[in-house]
Amino acid sequence: MSSGALDTIIELASQYKSEFETTFYELKKRAAILSKSTGKEKTFDHFVAIHEKLKKHRDEIIATIRDTQTALPELDTTKLMSTFAWMAVVLLGSSLGAIFGGIVLPPLIGFFLMTSDAALMAYVILPLATYYFLQLPMESSLQNDLLRRHVLFTFGAVEGFLTGYIFANKDLIGTPPIAALTPVAIGIIPHLGSSVIGQDRSKLIWLTIGGGFILHLSLGTIIELSLPYLLLTALYGLIGFAILQLYVSNVQKEFVSFLF
Repeated sequence: MSSGALDTIIELASQYKSEFETTFYELKKRAAILSKSTGKEKTFDHFVAIHEKLKKHRDEIIATIRDTQTALPELDTTKLMSTFAWMAVVLLGSSLGAIFGGIVLPPLIGFFLMTSDAALMAYVILPLATYYFLQLPMESSLQNDLLRRHVLFTFGAVEGFLTGYIFANKDLIGTPPIAALTPVAIGIIPHLGSSVIGQDRSKLIWLTIGGGFILHLSLGTIIELSLPYLLLTALYGLIGFAILQLYVSNVQKEFVSFLF
């Protein structure tokens, strides 16, 4: 190796070392300032204020989900369909990842990951990383929308992969329903039946959630209809109902639309 190349490597290592030291010093400095400026009483007051805000936000969400009588706003059914269709794609990616993680590759994954490590990554690290990514300020554009959707798809596939590995070789009761069927029904039915639904919120809920339930039951009669299958189907329906209600109530606000 030439002396020039070696000098470059040493210089880069010194640069990284300096950057880490500077970052550590800044964090330590900010922590010291925070500890001096924040007494126990202020910390408690701050905690109470945050708790009250979260409580108010929770009550607003619950009220929104429970409201099944208010007339629907003007719905762009094409945008609704594309939003829930991408949710279905993400869930299908998660299911595909679970097949690879739980059936195809468990012996290979076992060389690199313990089950406890996979659980930590799947249920703590990955959700936090997803939340952090969604909070990043991004300009509203087609390119950024495409980036968000495909990153979410990647997160979903990795989540499914890790979950599949965690439950590999476990005796599960029955075959689970395909979660993607619920968002498929929520996306397609309002688009095809917009003239029937009109601005009737209860019709929208009954047709979409009921349609998803019928799809699950139809598939269940083919593969395996069991009590766990029915319970999971009901859970998917409740989750779909809540997400649909939140979508409809925030449709005129600024948020990620998952445009194609």
